[in-house]
Amino acid sequence: MPIQLRPKPRARAEAARRLKLETITSIDWLALWGLSIGFCAIMLAGIADFMARDNIGAAYILVGAAGIIALIVRAGSEPQSDD
Repeated sequence: MPIQLRPKPRARAEAARRLKLETITSIDWLALWGLSIGFCAIMLAGIADFMARDNIGAAYILVGAAGIIALIVRAGSEPQSDD
C-alpha cells in the first residue's frame, strides 16, 4: 500500500495560487460595481432627504444612479455571435 506524503511547500504554494486565481476570475465584477453604485446612491439620497428635506433631489439621485447602472450593464453585455 503506497503511503501518501505531504506535498512540498512549492506545490502547496502553486495550489494556493491556482485557487486564488480561480476565485478572482469567478467574481462578477460588473455586478459588484453595480451594487456599490446603488449603495452609494441610496446613501446620498438618504442624506439629501433627511438632512436637506429635498425629496425631489433624492429622487433625481436614485433615478440618475439607476440610469448609469442600466447604461453600463447594457454596454457591458457580451457581444453576440453572427452564427
